[in-house]
Parts: sequence; C-alpha cells; structure tokens
Amino acid sequence: MKDIIVTIDGHAGSGKSTTASILADRLGLMYLDTGAMYRAVTYAVIGRGVDPEDEQKVSEVAETVSIELRESGGVPTFFLDGEEVESKIRTLEVSNAVSPVSRYKSVRLAMVRIQRKIGAGGGVVAEGRDTGTTVFPSAEVKVFLEADIDARTDRRISQMRSMGMDPDREEIRHNISERDRIDSGRENSPLRKAPGAVVVNTSETTIEGQVEIIEKAVRKEYKRLSQLRIKRGQPCETRKVPLYWRITGVLINCFFRTVFGLKVYGMDNLLYRENFIFASNHISYADPPLVGCVVKREIWFMAKIELFKNRFLGWLIRKYHAFPVKRGAADRKSIKVIFDKLADGYSVLLFPEGTRSRTGEIGKLKSGLGFIAMNTGKGIVPIFIKGAGMLGRCMMRKEKLEVRIGRPIRLNPDYVPDDRKSDYEILAGMIAESLKVLKDESEA
Repeated sequence: MKDIIVTIDGHAGSGKSTTASILADRLGLMYLDTGAMYRAVTYAVIGRGVDPEDEQKVSEVAETVSIELRESGGVPTFFLDGEEVESKIRTLEVSNAVSPVSRYKSVRLAMVRIQRKIGAGGGVVAEGRDTGTTVFPSAEVKVFLEADIDARTDRRISQMRSMGMDPDREEIRHNISERDRIDSGRENSPLRKAPGAVVVNTSETTIEGQVEIIEKAVRKEYKRLSQLRIKRGQPCETRKVPLYWRITGVLINCFFRTVFGLKVYGMDNLLYRENFIFASNHISYADPPLVGCVVKREIWFMAKIELFKNRFLGWLIRKYHAFPVKRGAADRKSIKVIFDKLADGYSVLLFPEGTRSRTGEIGKLKSGLGFIAMNTGKGIVPIFIKGAGMLGRCMMRKEKLEVRIGRPIRLNPDYVPDDRKSDYEILAGMIAESLKVLKDESEA
C-alpha cells in the first residue's frame, strides 16, 4: 500500500485533519495537510506586514518562502523558512486571512507544485480543499467530508481550546461561513466534490466511525487494484490481440525510437489487466501511432471524417481501428462505437481538446470525456505527447520526442452522481490537471 494516494477534501471544520492523520497512521502512509501550507503562506504574509488583498505582494511572498514538511517527534510538521510553525498557523488571525490569500492563482500554483512533489511517489493521505480535483486527480481513493456548520463550529472551537485559545463562538461560526463562500466561489481551484468520491457526513459520526468507513473503502480499492496488477512482461490485454497488430506495434515503436529518439515514461502505470480510455493532448497526425505503439493494447480512435474520403488511406486507418467522427457535432454514432468497443474489452484513444494544439499548451477539455468515463466505468489514463509536431527537429535531436503516461484516474464503482452534467465537467478538468502535471514533468 506504499504507493497509494488517498485524498480527503471538505469544508472548513468538517474533520479532515483529524480523520486524515489517524487514517495515515493506520495505513502506514504520510499525512499531508495541504491547508496548513496555505496557512503558512498567510502567516508569512501577516508577518511581513503585507495586505492579504494585495495580490502582487502576496504572490511574491508565496514564490519566495520555503515550506518544508519534516518529521518532528515522529509527527509530520511544517517548517517555514526553517522555523517550526505548526501552532502559529492555527490562530484566528491566520484563519481570517487564509481564504483571501489562497484564492490567488499564483499562490495556488506555488503550493500545488510543492504538494505534488511531496506526493510524487505515492504513499500519501492528503487533505485540503482541492486535493482530489487539482493536486492529485489520479488518487486511487478520493473522499469528501460533509458536516453542518454548527458541528463544524463546535469542532473548530474544541481544536482551538486544545491549543490554549479562548475563541468566540459567533466569530468562529462567521469565519467558517465566510470561508465556505470564498472556497466554493473562487475562480482558481474552487472546492468541488470529485466525481466518484466516497462521501461521509461527519455531523453525527464519531471520528472513529468516519475513519473506519474510509479505511474500509481504501482497503477494498487496494485489494481490487492488487488483483488487476500484473508484472512486467505479463499480458495486460483483456482480449486476444491480432498478430498483425502486435508486429506493427513493435515495428512502429522501433522506428520512432531509432529515427526520432522516442522516450517513453510511466509504463508502470499501465501494469493492470484492464482496458482504458486514453486521453491525450493532440499536436500532430503522428499522435495515434505514437500512442498505439507504446501502450501495448489494441486501441480504437476517432479520426475526422474527411480522412476517409481517400480510399486507400481510409482502408488503412480502418485496419488499425480508426472510425469517422464529424467534428463540431454531437456524433451519436461515434459515441456508440466507443461504448461498444470499451464493452468488448478494447481500449479507446481520445483527444479531448477537440483539435490539434498549435502552441503545445493544454486547452480546455470537452466534457464528453467525462460523459464517456462515467457511463462506461472505465479508468482514464492521461497521456502527454511532446515533440510530435516537430519530427524533423527530433530526427536531428534538436527537440525531444516523448510520451508520458500518467496514473489512471478511476471512479468508485458504487458512485451515483448528484449532478451528472457538473460531474462531467469536473472530471474533464481533473484530466486536464493530470495532463498539465505530465507537461510540467516534461519541461522540468
């Protein structure tokens, strides 16, 4: 279980910190309090006399401070510029200013970079506001805690009294209410329940009870994934792959590696005996064969209908599982093909940006990706391609040709969505975040 990631999100005072720390201890994982990092930045902002409403100066603080997570007495403890600040970041003054500070995009980007670095190898229970949707969208288990505001107020007062403080109830209640408004309404990484998250209402549930619910869900998912996990060299297909497909895949792979210097990263993320929805950025006509030759699965992919007008080209790409789609239209026939192929055990390659990117930046993904994933129950594997639009320069080794494969994003099999349309968009956003993570790794 050392490589699993669990995220716990929820409103202020819903019990995230206590639940996450106990769960991490029971599972033998690292506890990561992402909210404490924003508190640390806020503490630094206050200490330097910076107005929390001054976005530019707050951003400068976030970019220059050093925040570290160290073991202190066997407990994960945050240090700010070398100073231990665990108790100092829990004051009411910091609580009142943390939401304005954390809403700034530059602050969130700076903190998310640190959080992802800490959890890069897995083995983490992370809690916060956006750990399941933004920081670790590929977490194996995502949890969302709910509680009414009175229960959360009582919980926060108890926490502050344990630190020797004497808080005013109405002030604490108002502070929590205001944080709810800011956290849910901010433009950058707002508080959202991740599709497929395990929802636990903590208003009348004991800490022990909610930890047991989550621990049971984690162990169940870990057992399920362990049964799907395979070793290198073992077959990963859920159906027999034709010999011509295997041979072609090997030849194309060798061609790209030899001629263009192809490098592939993240193959271990595919060591599961299951078929996937592969979601890739799109920069070149070379993208489908690039992905097809590295994922070691028989995949189907959509191609614009114009390509099938050429008789030979149409025959060739059909032979390798391309099927036509009308761009800019809701093509129900193509969607049905995707559903049927996934049900038959094939994998599917999608380019959810909808068109090729001229800049290489990750654009907004179509919510149809979320629709397909949620209605088929298949895991989504983000794939980032670099250099396919500059193969000439790759041939001369002036550019790198890379395929980076991310961790699969899976939905809880028992998940029943409250608002399907909203969840489709949130899930598409999570895939976009995963692609950005891979892009950042490529540029590092």
